Amino acid sequence: MSAIVVAHKVRANASGRAPLDLCLRSALAEEWIDELVIVDHDNPEDISSTLRAFEADRRDVRVVQADQSLSLAAAANVGAAEAIGRWFLFLNADVVLQRGAVARLAAAGGGAQQPWIVGGRLLDLEGRERQAARAGSLNAFSAIAVAVEWPARPSRKGEDATKVGAVSGALMLMPRGDFNELNGFDEQFDTDYADLDLCRRAALAGGSVLFQPEASGVQFEYAQARRSRKVQGLTRFAVKSAKTPIEKAFARVAGPALATLLTLKDLIAGRPPTRR
Repeated sequence: MSAIVVAHKVRANASGRAPLDLCLRSALAEEWIDELVIVDHDNPEDISSTLRAFEADRRDVRVVQADQSLSLAAAANVGAAEAIGRWFLFLNADVVLQRGAVARLAAAGGGAQQPWIVGGRLLDLEGRERQAARAGSLNAFSAIAVAVEWPARPSRKGEDATKVGAVSGALMLMPRGDFNELNGFDEQFDTDYADLDLCRRAALAGGSVLFQPEASGVQFEYAQARRSRKVQGLTRFAVKSAKTPIEKAFARVAGPALATLLTLKDLIAGRPPTRR
């Protein structure tokens, strides 16, 4: 199994350490992970130097460079192209795996209809659950649900893996062959919504998208994308997902509609409008 971590614009904290360090070490502590591929994407030189030194100390670590002009989805594809494992674990650079998470993800995928994707549970530093899965099938109007952050059905401790519409790319496992069959992440997505699109395409291909709440990770720094990038990603998702006449009609106005919706959401939340 290859774990793929895109390290993007990493900044060290006050102690000189970044959550990335804990993320990488948690991955290497998992017995199921044979190889760790780190994609160095638009980082300051001190971080890049640290990653190269980390690679030099370990035979199971590879650092690959991704041009800073590439989207996050494209950077993940760069890592996948360099990985040699039969399974790919995509892991955000700010997520620290809890022990045994990878084995539980792999067990959930055993016997699942291909192409399959299994996602895990995400917790914040206080142990509160973050939304890591969306219930039901995805369509063009799912972009609205994501934009306003409508909650999906919460998981319950001890629950088995369940079929869902989408899981988070912050903690996602799938076979290499299935990833390649689906042509990887759509590189035209500027933001994390490429994971929604990948899950949608897996389901359309007759596969399984599963959520395993017993496989979890702690997400240290949940970075919200700028509104303009959210609009770009969600608009692309709506356009690609539109099948029915009403969905296609929505897709034609999705850009301005989602921009207005996100602006209103920020105003209600007390966040001032930004220029970008």
